Order: sequence, then structure tokens, then C-alpha cells
Amino acid sequence: MLGAGPAGLMAALKAREIGHEVTVIEASNRVGGMAASFDVAGQRVDLGSHRLHPATDPSIMSLIRSLLGNDLQTRERNGRIRLQNKWIGFPLRTGDMVKNLPLRFSAAIAFDTLFKPLRSNGAQDFDAEIRRRLGPTVAREFYGPYATKLYGVAPNSLTTELSDRRVSAGGPAQIIKSALRAARPEGRIFYYPRRGYGQISESLADAATNQGVKIQLNTPVDRVTVSEDSVEIAAGDTLLNASNVLSSIPLPSLAQALSPSPPDEVVSAIDQQRTRGMLIAHLVVPQGQYTSFDAHYFPGLDLATARLSEAKNYRNGDDPPDLTVLCAELPCWVDDELWGADTETIGHMVEEDLTRAGLPKANHTHIEVRRLPSVYPVYEHSTSAARTVIDNWVRHPGRVLSLGRQGLGVPDNLHHVLSMGSQAASAITSIGSIDAQAWGRSLTEFSTHVVQD
Repeated sequence: MLGAGPAGLMAALKAREIGHEVTVIEASNRVGGMAASFDVAGQRVDLGSHRLHPATDPSIMSLIRSLLGNDLQTRERNGRIRLQNKWIGFPLRTGDMVKNLPLRFSAAIAFDTLFKPLRSNGAQDFDAEIRRRLGPTVAREFYGPYATKLYGVAPNSLTTELSDRRVSAGGPAQIIKSALRAARPEGRIFYYPRRGYGQISESLADAATNQGVKIQLNTPVDRVTVSEDSVEIAAGDTLLNASNVLSSIPLPSLAQALSPSPPDEVVSAIDQQRTRGMLIAHLVVPQGQYTSFDAHYFPGLDLATARLSEAKNYRNGDDPPDLTVLCAELPCWVDDELWGADTETIGHMVEEDLTRAGLPKANHTHIEVRRLPSVYPVYEHSTSAARTVIDNWVRHPGRVLSLGRQGLGVPDNLHHVLSMGSQAASAITSIGSIDAQAWGRSLTEFSTHVVQD
């Protein structure tokens, strides 16, 4: 197994339960990938705002509960969105929208809703599809700018594949139905571990190790040599021979390591597919709590920060009483000016964003920045043909199967990638080969995943 993120760890655990010998190779010094947790100023923090959703498959939820026990806490969501310089509770709630949305904005949405039946089907891009479903006002004021902020391109440059995967609401009626449900506390619950989101991956790693899985950290893969009846993995001083390889590392990294290389058209397609990076800035604030909200969303392009979360508000944990750590998410391209900014410049930028948003001055005493190069796959019209080539290739895994958010270039939630790991392990036959037909059916199922915000 290449990669010790949640998809890889689940695949390793399930493959071992079936009876296979499994070794996991991970480049970093910890498990969890983008779903890892670590300490900043004595407080456990995550790489952004994460939650385990009630939509998690019951069998996977049962496994997580058995591993975490009472450490898996049931929590009530308490976020808010900055919209037209107003704060709107998130998840959306009917009473809050009536109270806080500007009258002109609400009237425009009502007008858009009234004329929804007159909007034509057959939208060809993200922006047009959101306008068709939810109306021009919501597209212009929220989804359009937020898409530009996250993906770095105009919303009409993005395909409807993104709207299908990222926007669950099919129309205003569904938004109202969700808002009515969220008006009740039981309608806005989520699950979160006492020791941070990464505790899920850590517990999966412990369970896999207890069953005999070997996990090697600090071991980046150099070469994956595929022959007719085996695979040889070279990673530093490590040389392993296996019947098959399941890989959750970024697809470009896998393609570069493979020998023989993928077909030229596949290599070209992978090179064309762009993925947006992100800076994760953790600001240590010298007070017990910054606000009572778990997350603040900033869709507007006037701020560099896309979301601000406060780890303390996600759980009841063993956190220092005299400080809190804020987590700011700043989307960017790996080669742009923001990506290369120094730590203090980033801290000053976040502080300015919070002030402009009307939030309290943080007065941070320390900042730590982590750079994630591959966070948001950008589904552009210009690369849609390339994604088809990639999809066709991963459906014929041979002896190397690619899975997970990074391995498939998808924006999926944790519960989605855990399911991928389980199904990838199930695709390994009793004689040690990979059942391409079974995996193809799984990939078709995965294509219907819709991100839960």
C-alpha cells in the first residue's frame, strides 16, 4: 500500500482482514494525510475544518465507533457565512435567514425562485448550472465567487461535474427543506474525535498494526516496477516485492514512479489536470476562546481567507485553558506569490482579513504555516477530455490500483474515501489478482459522490 491517508489505511486494514500480507509505505512522518492532526502550542489541530458526517456508511461508522469508543463525540454544528457583510448561520436555518439576510437580497432570491420553471435545462458549466438550479442571485453572491476563490478560475470555466459533486441542492425547495431540518439541533449534528480529526486515521493505523500490517513512515516511494506476475517497490533503502499495489498517493507521483511508464496519452492527461493548493495558517491566540463558532466561511473575493475554524469548538478535549488556535485556509496556486509568502506576512494577511470581516482582533503570538500542494482538483472545460483518459486508465488497474482523494483526483469527504479503501481491498481476489470489473463498478459508484458541506 502506498500512502497512509485514511483511504490507504482502510484498504490496508480490510486487505489484512481478508488474509493478505500488507505493508504500508508513507512519505511523511505521520499517518492521516490531509486528515491528520498534530500539536500547535500544546493544542491538537487539523489541516483545515473537518467533520465526520452522519452520511457515513453504517458499517464504517460502526468500525470507527468501535475503535474510538467515547472519544468519538456527537457535536452540534455552529458555523456562519459572511454574505453581503452580514453573518448567516451555517448550516442554513430558516429563522436565521429571515432575520439576517438583507431584504433586497431575500427579495431577489424569491424572484429567482418564482421564475425557476422558466430557466432552461442543459447548462454547460458550473456557473450556468448553479443559476439554473438556485437562481442568478445565489450564483452571483455566493457560489460564483467562492468557486473562483477555491479553484482559481472563473466559474464558467468549470464543468457541471463540479456542481454535481459539490452542490447537493437541486433547487430552492431543497435549500428550504434542509434549513427547516437544520433548525432543529438533531438536524445539524456531526461527529468529531476528542483528540482531533486525525485520531480516526491514527486508530485505523493502530488497528491495522495490531492485525499484522507493517507501516513504514518517512519512506517516499522512488520506483514501482510492474512485471507480468509481481510488483517491485523501491523506496529509499526499502525494496519490497508484492503481488499488487494499492496506491492513494497523488496520481502524478504514482505515474512518475511507475515502470514501465503509463501510455503517453495518460501521462499527458495527468500533466494537464490542475489541482489547487492551500496554505494552512495556525494562529495561536492568547485567550481561552476566540468566538463561540466552529467555522466562519468567507466566499467573497475581498478576503484571501476562505474559511476560519477554531479547533476547541469542535470537541470537548484536553486543550490549554489560556489559549486557542485558529486555523485559516488560504487557497492558492503552488507557484503564485501567496504560496511563497513568509510566515509573518501570512499571519498579517489573516489578521487583516479578520478585521475586515468584522471579527475580533486576534493578536496572535505565534503562527505556523503548512503548505498543501494538492487540495482542490480543478474540473475545467479545457481538461475534461484529459479526465476521461485518466478515468479509462484507472479502470484497468493491472497490478497497480489507484484510489482515494489524491489517487483519483476527487473532492470527496472522509466517509467517501474510507468506503473507497474498503472496496479497493474487496477488489483483490483470493488468488491475489485485482478484479478490474469489480473495481470499475466501484468507480462508477464513486462518481456519484456528493460532498457534504
